[in-house]
Amino acid sequence: MSSSIFLKKKKRSAVLLDKHHSIRLLKTNKKRIVNKRNNKIKGFEQILVKELNEEMISNSNSTVNEIFESKSNITIEGLPVTFLLKLGKEFFSDLEAVKYYYNSKQEDFYKNRSLLEESLQSSINNSSKEDQLKISAFISNK
Repeated sequence: MSSSIFLKKKKRSAVLLDKHHSIRLLKTNKKRIVNKRNNKIKGFEQILVKELNEEMISNSNSTVNEIFESKSNITIEGLPVTFLLKLGKEFFSDLEAVKYYYNSKQEDFYKNRSLLEESLQSSINNSSKEDQLKISAFISNK
């Protein structure tokens, strides 16, 4: 029983000594100790930089793939109606769903969001690649 208490005290004192040693390293002005501290910090920085670079590379690869997919597949779901109407007036002003969205005389198109989204989505998919790039830039600048 007494030996286990001795070991616990020994571990605690070792931890305390380590803490005091690290604090002493921070407060000293001795050249050798300052160089040790700086080398440790540089080592940690290099490890962190390597890890961050690896994470950024993996994230950039996934985002590049997502960008290529999104350019070929532009989705407008979840965008506000006012923005959809601006998009429609900018690129597809001849669509009836865009023209008559707020016209109560046209009951089929009057405030019919699903019809507006469907017609815009089909028009975007049928447009040229250049127009799709312009539309994706317009949506991203929202």
